Amino acid sequence: MVFTRDLRIDDNPALVAALQAQNTSFLFVFDQQILMSGDYSAKKLQFLDEAISDLSKSLASLGGDLTVRKGRWLEEVKAHVTHVNAAELHIAKDHSNYARRRLTDLNTWCGSQSIALHSHPGITAVEPGQLQPAGGGEYKVFTPFWKAWLKAPKRTPLAAPCAIKKPLRDIPSDLITQDPTAPKGGESFGTRQLMTWLEDSVKSYEDTRDFPSQNTTSLLSPYLHFGCISPLRVLALANNRQGSEAFIRQLAWREFFTQILAKRPDASVVDYRDRGYQWTYNKKQFDAWCSGYTGVPLVDAGMRQLNQQGLLHNRIRMVVASFLVKNLHHDWRLGSSYFMSQLIDGDIASNSLNWQWVAGTGTGNNPHRVLNPTTQAKRFDRTGKYIRTWIPELSELQPNDAIDPSNSIRRKVGYPEPIVDHHQSVKAFKQNATKNNEQKSFYFPNDAS
Repeated sequence: MVFTRDLRIDDNPALVAALQAQNTSFLFVFDQQILMSGDYSAKKLQFLDEAISDLSKSLASLGGDLTVRKGRWLEEVKAHVTHVNAAELHIAKDHSNYARRRLTDLNTWCGSQSIALHSHPGITAVEPGQLQPAGGGEYKVFTPFWKAWLKAPKRTPLAAPCAIKKPLRDIPSDLITQDPTAPKGGESFGTRQLMTWLEDSVKSYEDTRDFPSQNTTSLLSPYLHFGCISPLRVLALANNRQGSEAFIRQLAWREFFTQILAKRPDASVVDYRDRGYQWTYNKKQFDAWCSGYTGVPLVDAGMRQLNQQGLLHNRIRMVVASFLVKNLHHDWRLGSSYFMSQLIDGDIASNSLNWQWVAGTGTGNNPHRVLNPTTQAKRFDRTGKYIRTWIPELSELQPNDAIDPSNSIRRKVGYPEPIVDHHQSVKAFKQNATKNNEQKSFYFPNDAS
């Protein structure tokens, strides 16, 4: 069995199928192309390494042996399969361009070697393509997908195996730099986080999820991205709990975007709906956005959290994305690529298509939607706690001054003035958006994810 984004022993169809054989070997490959793509920050790599270590311990506790290699993914898989003289190979399906190319190449090689290749569900609760609107293809609007997804028959989650038969091997330790403040990767930690959150916080999730300083979101996204926990198991455990519907809806959003990517894998870098936007590019402005020095407090707080933690509250993700696209008029791909370089939970489907939703080129029905950062702060960070936590220059100010500091206060505390005027920049965006110009993009990120 080759593990990819299914780093768990609970509810893992590929693992259960592989264990039907008399002897089973387990492999994970740190894919050199992904590691060099720019999509892996040190924090994300640390999380992955910890997830592999946790998986290895879980397999060892059952008598199993996880071999870990680093290099060109296909070549390393071929070498290991040849070494153990495998007759069949099991792997979880994945849906990005790169994952599909890897699997196609592996299937070609397995066919030439008379090795049976089996791909299994497990990345999603409902397989992409299982649900289709009346006209066929993918669902392009979330609400009809959500209704169909809720009613869709789902397989029964599979229990973890009881025993395997092999000793433990060590994992390469030269890949990561330890950061004790980062979330711990692995099935053990993900399961603990899931159960604690379901017991303590899911009941208030709908009322509190938009307030970034309250820390009431599940923090499960990294574990879902790497498959440390099964989305189907999460759904089964969350169902029928008080207040769980809003949380389950977020699971469905992940799968909504995954089924779009499965049908349109180019949506990671190509407009899902071509609006004819013409983007501009200003390095000074883009660098200010990346570093959190735009002079717009809620935007800067979000970007500084992203850079320091590798995580970012969903409401703030939308605010900083809206600012880059609608205020600074920069190509959404620039922001999407930067997010992937920093986020521990960076996921091609969710990241790219959420950016497109904000930019107006995705599934949203209002392409000119704009999130005013100051208005958002007054609604969702009323005390200025989130802003004051992440912007030291503003930490001693009163809430109103932290949310929207005057020019005199900015000079006093050493905080910059806004790099653009909100209303004027939005007006310019909407004027340009009405022109049917050929889209110009200045940068396309590497789609090795």
